[in-house]
Amino acid sequence: MTLHTDLLTMVTEHALLDTSVAATAIGVTPWWVRHLISTGELRGINVGSHGTGAKWRIDPADLDAWIVSRQTRPRDLVGDQA
Repeated sequence: MTLHTDLLTMVTEHALLDTSVAATAIGVTPWWVRHLISTGELRGINVGSHGTGAKWRIDPADLDAWIVSRQTRPRDLVGDQA
């Protein structure tokens, strides 16, 4: 493997989401994603400066964990009403 291939693999396997992409994934606005980060409901990584210059990134695994934490019942129970 070359360095280019290794970097490409790292980027595709470990890519962080920006607030716009995360918002689209869960059907909310980027402002709401930033709100979830500021309240501690969603883990975010600040890759910018502090304060108004903050640039948040979200690990897809953290977004998945947040989605699971918001579920009201396991998916396999939906439709088992006979």
